[in-house]
Amino acid sequence: MTIKITLNETLENTSLTRNAIAVKAGIRPATLHELVNNKTKGITFETLSKILNAMNELDTTRTYDIKDIFIYKK
Repeated sequence: MTIKITLNETLENTSLTRNAIAVKAGIRPATLHELVNNKTKGITFETLSKILNAMNELDTTRTYDIKDIFIYKK
């Protein structure tokens, strides 16, 4: 069982950029870079909420949710 980070795949299929999300979310670009590149060991709910809120504000053509950042695999 594992949690797979899917944010990179999500961003590849959108016009969103990591920098735009980081700026809008008010988080360090390095934090998002580490998450996208699967180099993080954890994330706070606060940071996760900021990222999702930023993604939804920047791209109103769809609604982003947790599955766009993580998935759980057995």
